Amino acid sequence: MLWKRAFLALLCLDLLVITGGLFMLGRMPHLGRETPPAATATGEPANVQISIGDQAINAYLDYTLSQQADVSKVLASARVSFDSDWRLELGLKMADRVVPVTFVLTPEVQSGDLLLHVKSADLGDVPVPVGLVFLLLSHLSWPAWISVDGQQDTLVLAFTKRPANPYGVRADGYSPDTKLLTLTVSIYPKALSSNRG
Repeated sequence: MLWKRAFLALLCLDLLVITGGLFMLGRMPHLGRETPPAATATGEPANVQISIGDQAINAYLDYTLSQQADVSKVLASARVSFDSDWRLELGLKMADRVVPVTFVLTPEVQSGDLLLHVKSADLGDVPVPVGLVFLLLSHLSWPAWISVDGQQDTLVLAFTKRPANPYGVRADGYSPDTKLLTLTVSIYPKALSSNRG
């Protein structure tokens, strides 16, 4: 009879362990179960100030041309090189052709926007009056945050009007000595959380 009591005691112990295990298993997260919501962001951006050279700008231009349809409608290619003045080489899309245009620009930062004053322009290897280039540029379909000011011979990159999704950009300055453009990049937590897959 002792073995029957021992068997019942072990059976009760086993049932207790199994019940406790099932209870703990039920409290563990399951695959497919929603995770608890994260703390909501205040909506204030995280700002990072960076100084970048022409190589970083060229990498960004490559990305932009491959990812943003509004820019790729106008430009087939774009390259910039920094010095006291900037040299900008564009491949403009005009009537099913790519027209090479080279600008010599003087950069100016104003209220977070980048103004590029055109000193000279070449169409291929031929010098072109800046006014004529601006006449052509003014008839192209630019994104809303890029404008052409023919009166001042200036291309305006209005970063302050650029959609800040998922990040905003503000121009802070350019140093011809270091050949670096300083920008403030603002990352908005709400925009990042809405882009999660």
